[in-house]
Amino acid sequence: MELDERKMKLLEMVIEEYTSTAEPVGSLKLSKELGVSSATIRNEMAALEKMGYLEQPHTSAGRIPTTEGYRWYVDRIISERSLLPKEKASIDKLLEQEVSKFDNLVKEATSVLSRLTNYASYSVAPEVDDCTVEDIKLVKLGHNKLMIILLADNGIVKETVVTYDNEIPDKNIEIFSNYLNYKLRGMNFREIYDNITPYIQIELNNMNDNIVPLIVELNNLLASETEVYVDGASNMLALPELKKSETLKKFLNVIETKDALKELVKTGYDGNINVYIGQETSFDELKDFTIITYKQKINDKEVGTIGIIGPKRMNYKKVIPTIKYIGDMLQEKMEKKRGGKRKNEKERRE
Repeated sequence: MELDERKMKLLEMVIEEYTSTAEPVGSLKLSKELGVSSATIRNEMAALEKMGYLEQPHTSAGRIPTTEGYRWYVDRIISERSLLPKEKASIDKLLEQEVSKFDNLVKEATSVLSRLTNYASYSVAPEVDDCTVEDIKLVKLGHNKLMIILLADNGIVKETVVTYDNEIPDKNIEIFSNYLNYKLRGMNFREIYDNITPYIQIELNNMNDNIVPLIVELNNLLASETEVYVDGASNMLALPELKKSETLKKFLNVIETKDALKELVKTGYDGNINVYIGQETSFDELKDFTIITYKQKINDKEVGTIGIIGPKRMNYKKVIPTIKYIGDMLQEKMEKKRGGKRKNEKERRE
């Protein structure tokens, strides 16, 4: 149902007042600000309640926004509000540090997001199905250790260390590296993982036994769970919503298991802000919270997702443009770093 101008203004005021105070909003305060009688405000609020935008937690209390009320508000402001130049400059300064690895860059952006919003933030690495091997490097550490560095085509880096009982000759390392790249470069992570056992049995019969532990550890890298990094969870503990033990338990479960966070990034649109308010998700533990995500993509390849976890009465006017700007900056840095890696690789081959 369409809202007239006064109802829209009233609903916006209720949401922003409730965001600020976490207390049900009564008619007296609003009547003074709008310059109309309390009776008129009560009638308008009753109409908004009937339309599903407001609710009254207690008979004697004022009103608070419903999920539908927040959704109306978010849809109106999501493309309207942008950061001020000084706010952008502040974020630029926080993100100016050079970071060598993509995942560290994403974690740094996640931490900045948490600090600026005072909510919990998180990042999720891309699914292995979206990753293809671009390069495998073997680096000798000491006399009996080899580090495997797996570089994906979307810039994601995975690494692990293999320890041997005896020293590994340098010539073997070069042979192993060339062989693994010849066999695996260009293959999808999932494809390698699903076929690794027959691959070892068929392809490596005539190879040095020392390569087998490398394949096993490579398989472990591919089998590792999607990484979820959470920052600023302690920010949430000061919120009045989490004073309720049931709400606190649900939040801690979300942070501990991370299952809901991983599932949410499979939905939504790449390169866009995705807002999930309370019951809009299928997860009961998230019904008291809002999740906002921004999915990163380079050359049609997912490179990860950053997100915010906060109460439904989140400061959307601040949070949405903040995560959008940080996401855009992160995307720009990733593309620049990715371009540099490709250029260096080309020069090395030439």
